[in-house]
Amino acid sequence: MIYSYCKHCKTESPGDVCRICGKRAAAGSQRNMWNIPFLPLTDSRTWKSILLALLLVCALCFLLLIGLDALLLGPSGATRVLQGNLPALIFAVFPLGLLISFLFLYLQGKELHVYVVDPHGAHLQTWHEPMRRKSWARLQTASPAHDQLNPAGQMMRMAQERHMLWQDVQSVQYKPHQSQILLYHTPRCAPMVLRVIPEEFEMTAAYVSKYCKGK
Repeated sequence: MIYSYCKHCKTESPGDVCRICGKRAAAGSQRNMWNIPFLPLTDSRTWKSILLALLLVCALCFLLLIGLDALLLGPSGATRVLQGNLPALIFAVFPLGLLISFLFLYLQGKELHVYVVDPHGAHLQTWHEPMRRKSWARLQTASPAHDQLNPAGQMMRMAQERHMLWQDVQSVQYKPHQSQILLYHTPRCAPMVLRVIPEEFEMTAAYVSKYCKGK
């Protein structure tokens, strides 16, 4: 939803008109804010990263093992390694890593993504219920220092916070069918994902494109 700040009344109102004086706010004083419930276990981008990392670790370990045996024992040593059980043990890391990843993502449970897009950039806060297992599953301490009440009166804990200024955005990718906008700080690497409410995708995309023209 669009929120506007009125400098005259010094208050923020939903929409682009001040609820006190009725004046339309300037574009530079407007921001778009929305919440998206999210389940990390179902995130395809996370699973792709996990699969790629596990495959890379297995391949590197296998090549390192073959290279060391070939260097120390010659071609016959590398052949003996290939005929043994060690390669199978190395690639057993893959299903074991998948199982551990599934367990960690499952224990994380549901979380709430709070997005703010303003004239400065895009901002994301990730919140979850203040439970020890959910903090530990995210490899974080269970400190209540960042706990606070949400508008519904529920106590929530912030898991992470991320900001990206418009001037740092190198490229933007719009995915209307997935209701996502990807902001890249480095081309094709580690984007900031804006998961948008489907009914508000066009409005949000127009807001982002205003500050990311030609990107």
